[in-house]
Amino acid sequence: MYQTLYRAWRPQSFSDMVGQNAVVNTLKNQIITRHIAHAYLFCGTRGTGKTSAARILSMAINCENPQNGDPCLECESCLTLQRDASLDVFEMDAASNSRVEEIREMLEKVNYPPQQANYKVYIIDEVHMLSNAAFNALLKTLEEPPSYMVFILATTEPQKLPATILSRCQRFDFGRISKEDIVSRLKMALKDIEAEESAIWLIASAAEGSMRDAWSLLDMCLQPGQALTEQHVRTALGTVSREFLYDFFDAIIKRDMREVLNLTDKLMASGKDIQVFLRSFSQHLRDILQAYFDKQSTNDERIIEQAQQVSPHRLTLLLEQSMKTESDVKWSSSPRTNLEAFALRACLESTDESDILAMAEKIIALEKKIEDLASGKIALTPTNKHTQSIESSLEKSEKQEIHAPKKQEDSVNQEDEFKSENTFEENIEKTASHTINTLETIENPSVNANKPEHIPQNTDSGITPKAAWNNMLKRAQKELTSSYGIIQQGKYGGFLDGRFTLFYETGKEPYLAFVNDPSRKSLIEKLLQEEFGSPVSFEARIDKGDINKVGTEKQSEKDIEQLSSFVGRENIVLKK
Repeated sequence: MYQTLYRAWRPQSFSDMVGQNAVVNTLKNQIITRHIAHAYLFCGTRGTGKTSAARILSMAINCENPQNGDPCLECESCLTLQRDASLDVFEMDAASNSRVEEIREMLEKVNYPPQQANYKVYIIDEVHMLSNAAFNALLKTLEEPPSYMVFILATTEPQKLPATILSRCQRFDFGRISKEDIVSRLKMALKDIEAEESAIWLIASAAEGSMRDAWSLLDMCLQPGQALTEQHVRTALGTVSREFLYDFFDAIIKRDMREVLNLTDKLMASGKDIQVFLRSFSQHLRDILQAYFDKQSTNDERIIEQAQQVSPHRLTLLLEQSMKTESDVKWSSSPRTNLEAFALRACLESTDESDILAMAEKIIALEKKIEDLASGKIALTPTNKHTQSIESSLEKSEKQEIHAPKKQEDSVNQEDEFKSENTFEENIEKTASHTINTLETIENPSVNANKPEHIPQNTDSGITPKAAWNNMLKRAQKELTSSYGIIQQGKYGGFLDGRFTLFYETGKEPYLAFVNDPSRKSLIEKLLQEEFGSPVSFEARIDKGDINKVGTEKQSEKDIEQLSSFVGRENIVLKK
C-alpha cells in the first residue's frame, strides 16, 4: 500500500528533524542527563514537527540504549513504540476528545504504573481545544503526577491555554522552517528523480515554513516516469507562470491600464483562482522589495531589473494593497471586480493625503524629475509649463527693475548669486527669491529702507550679517560680560552700508548711551569685524520708525486733502 511522503519521511530521531535546533539540543541534553520533566508544552504552527518531537521524546526516555540523546531504534521498547503497540504511551487528539468525561477517563489510568517502559507518556495533541471543565480536571494531575508520568501537550494556539496550565509545563516554541532547510530535505527524497531547482524552491515557498505541507505538495506534483518541472508545479498549485507575474508588475509600474485589464482577462480565461494569484503576486512584490535592498538575495535577473524601476515606498504601498485585496476577495461576491479595482488603483496616483507612503512616493517622483532636469535628461524648453512660469517672472522683474530706484551697493554683486557652479535646485530657489524681492522693492520702496537685510549680504567667507551678529553675541557673553546684558535688551536692526544697527525702545535711552560709549562701541565693532570678515561699524539707536511713519502718513493725507480743494483730486498724481 502506498504511503504518503510526509509519513514515509517522518523523522524517527532528533537528529533527523529539520530545523528546530534549539529545541532539539535542549531535549537531547535532558535525556543525556536524565533530567526528565513531568510536563512539556510544544507550541508552533502546523507542520513544524511538534507531534514528531513528542513521539521521539517518548521513545528516547524509554529507550534501553539511547545514543547521544537519540533513541537507538533497535531495542524492544523502540520497536514496540514504532509499531504503535505500546500500552505505556497514549496519544490523544483533543480536537475530537475535548469533553471532561474523556479527560477523566484518561486520568483514571494515571495511577497504574507502566507495564513495559520506564515512563508512562500521555501525548495530547491540539490541547487548546479542551473545554474549561477538562482543563480543570487535568490541572491537579498535571501539577503533581506520579514519578513515572510524563505529559506532552502540543498546540498551535498557546494563547488559548489557561495560565494555570502554562505555568506547570516546560514550554518549547517551534519556529517556521526555512526555505533552505525544506529544499535540502526535499532533495533527499528526489535524488533519484529529475527535478528543476526552481520547482523545488517554488514548493518550499508555497509551504510557508511547514515541512508537512511541503511533503504534501511534492506528493501532489510528482508523476511516475516524469520530471518535476516548475510549470507542472505551478499548474498543480493553481498559480500563474512567472512570466505572467513579470508582465503584470510591469503594466502596473508603467501605469498601463489597458494592459492590466487585458492580463486580468487572460487570468480569468485560464481559470486561475484570484486569491491564489494575489498571494503569488504579494510574494513576487516581496521578492522585488528584498532584491531592492539586497541584490545577492536572488539570482533572478528580471527580479533585480524590476527592483531598480520603482522606489521601496511604492513597493510597500503595492504590497499592502495586494494583501488587503487578497483578504477582501475571500468574502467578495465578485472577486474579479476586486482584482481590477486593485490593479487600476495601483496604476493611478494616490490622492489620499493622509497616506504617508503615497505622499513619500510623490516626493520621490518629483525629486527624480529634478535630477533628470539637472543631468540634462529632460531639456528646459519653452513647452515646459514650469519653465515658462519662471521665465515669465524673470522677464517681468527685469523690465520693472529698469525703472525701479537703484539700490545701495551691497558687499556682493547680485549677479554672483547665479554662478554656474551652483546646482539646478539652488539656482531655481535663488531665481524665485530674487524675483520676489525685486517686486517688493518696486511696489514699496520703503520696505528695504526700514529692513536693510532683505537680501543677504555675504562676505568672502560666506557668512551673512545675521550670522555674524549671532556669533558676536556668543563671544560677547564671554568676552564682554559687563555689556552683554545691555546689548541683549536691544533688537537687531539689520546691516546697511557696512553698519550694524541695534534698536532700543523709547524709554531706554540710558542703555543707548551705555552701548554707544566709544570704549564699549569699539569693542563691539572689533568682534563684529572679526566675525564678518571685513571692516564694519556699529551704532545703537532709539526705534522711532513706527511713530514717524504714522505721523508722516497723517500729514500726507492732510496735504493731499488741502491741495485737492484747489486743483481737484483727479488732477493729483502720486509718485513713489
